[in-house]
Amino acid sequence: MKTGAKKITRQAVCLAATTLILAEGSTTTLDVKNHLRNRGYRAYQAEVSTWLFAVAQQQNWAINDNGTYRVYYFAPLTALPARLTNRTKNN
Repeated sequence: MKTGAKKITRQAVCLAATTLILAEGSTTTLDVKNHLRNRGYRAYQAEVSTWLFAVAQQQNWAINDNGTYRVYYFAPLTALPARLTNRTKNN
């Protein structure tokens, strides 16, 4: 890593994770750490893990903890209630 690298922030972790989930369908702290490092951030796995877990909880992302690492996904979409879908059909 370069000296003078940028310090990571919650926003940087959120943007990196969102980008990776959109591109790959899921992400891990290792993926986010590498993504941030490639963009000039001073990113360490423990710090990324703390930020990413907080972001995922706040954004209601799905987390699969397999005992070795966590995999982060966007929460599945739910269907609209029938009363809302029928209303649009009748108008």
